[in-house]
Amino acid sequence: MKEKELRKLSREELLELLLVQTRETERLGKRLEKAEAELAERKINIERSGSLAEASMRINGVFKAAESAAKQYLENIISLENETREKCKKILEDAEYEAERIRKGKPKDTVTEVILGEINDFINEKDGMVE
Repeated sequence: MKEKELRKLSREELLELLLVQTRETERLGKRLEKAEAELAERKINIERSGSLAEASMRINGVFKAAESAAKQYLENIISLENETREKCKKILEDAEYEAERIRKGKPKDTVTEVILGEINDFINEKDGMVE
């Protein structure tokens, strides 16, 4: 309403108009409070989803690191197994040589002494790993 129209209204009409405006202001205030509460809830949900996504990415990183460590561990075990197989093969060959030498009644030679030393070293090395 324009100022001229408001001046023409009676005191009762002005009070009625003020009452209507007050009710409208209260209604809009409640609506605003509700909208602000919904907005705050949405912000919290967005923050939570961001935190969940971040946590998920961190967990994925942990799993990748664990997978990598497990793979490296398995590779090391396989490598150690291959080394041990080679040492055992050499020891067996040396033992067969020594057995043949004994069967033929030949005296010990430097090769035999080296073989026995390698066998003892290998056994001692394995005993150290077990402890």
